[in-house]
Amino acid sequence: MSVNPPRFTPSDQSLRGVRVLSVALNLPGPAALMRLADMGAKCTKLEPLPPAGSAKGSTTDPMGLYAPHAYAQLHAGVKVVQADLKSDKGQAQLQKLLAQTDVLLTSFRPSALNKLGLAWHDLHAKFPAMNMVSIVGSAGDGAEIPG
Repeated sequence: MSVNPPRFTPSDQSLRGVRVLSVALNLPGPAALMRLADMGAKCTKLEPLPPAGSAKGSTTDPMGLYAPHAYAQLHAGVKVVQADLKSDKGQAQLQKLLAQTDVLLTSFRPSALNKLGLAWHDLHAKFPAMNMVSIVGSAGDGAEIPG
């Protein structure tokens, strides 16, 4: 006798009420975020600020630049906000978002997370109920290998 794993259906709202903040760029993060939104999670994505002079609503996610149609599809139902996380203003915005977050989704190397004030031990101390999902290519030291 075989047992089939549960399948996702469009009516699955098992994550209703869960607040997800993503700082994950490119394809894996937005794909995961789309799935979470489809399951009822309230999803917000924080992207870097676009360069000065960019058109209003411009994205800085590389996928939004090389595949705008896919970017739009993956971000349907996701609130996208922008901030410079290397500035005090951007860090204040990040902290405000984190205070309202149940799950943080990242795709940065651990060293980059540390530089941005997003190291797990610091986050967990400040937001003990928050969970973090890190999309990296390898575990351990391999997590520092870009791309």
